[in-house]
Amino acid sequence: MQRSLTLQIATFGPDDYETIVSGIKSFPVHKLAIICYDHDKSKAEDFAKKIKGVLGLSINLYVVNEENVVRDTLERVNEILIHSKEFHQILVNISSGEKLLGCAALSSSFVNGIKAFGMDRTKKYPILMPVLKLSYNEIVSEAKIRILKTIEEAGGELESLEELEQASGLGKPLLSYHVQGGKDSKGLASLGLLDVERKERGKISVSITTLGKLLINNHNPITTSNNNYNTDANNII
Repeated sequence: MQRSLTLQIATFGPDDYETIVSGIKSFPVHKLAIICYDHDKSKAEDFAKKIKGVLGLSINLYVVNEENVVRDTLERVNEILIHSKEFHQILVNISSGEKLLGCAALSSSFVNGIKAFGMDRTKKYPILMPVLKLSYNEIVSEAKIRILKTIEEAGGELESLEELEQASGLGKPLLSYHVQGGKDSKGLASLGLLDVERKERGKISVSITTLGKLLINNHNPITTSNNNYNTDANNII
């Protein structure tokens, strides 16, 4: 019988990292991915070395920039998921670190439909967050994915629906429906996957958002080069 493998993703803060240890004690873990700010990297490396020394646990470290914490965290979690297909369960521990980092990690779990948890005020008992029954990958239709990919392949932005029509091969009424939505369906704009700018004479330009880029990458995973991968903790893995 195949062993069930669990990956824990954890945010890191130098003042409350013991909650990461509590998460390891509370749930199974076969690999740990730590997300931290760039200015906390050395402390996160020291912490990871201690955990590996005691538990022999495989650990990867992922660095995000505080000024772009939401975007960077979404991207890092997406990278982790792309390279973690062998795991049957993935948990996100948002209890350690600065609040915005935890919020960004929680948003990432919602986007991807994975379980997240924090620790109570005693830092001993986990509190599970609600899981969205539908992730973005399940909400967004194949037609919408096709539109997003078309815009991304065109450089991330198109000046009009006419340009999008030519690039995608879809009719303008259908494009308008998928971009702006209708009575029975949210459009790509309201889902936060496209930015729409209204111009003169009712024309609109469209540009793909960071969330939109992450969605199509996760929908059709591509191999990320080592240059794009945060491998700062290779020496402790």
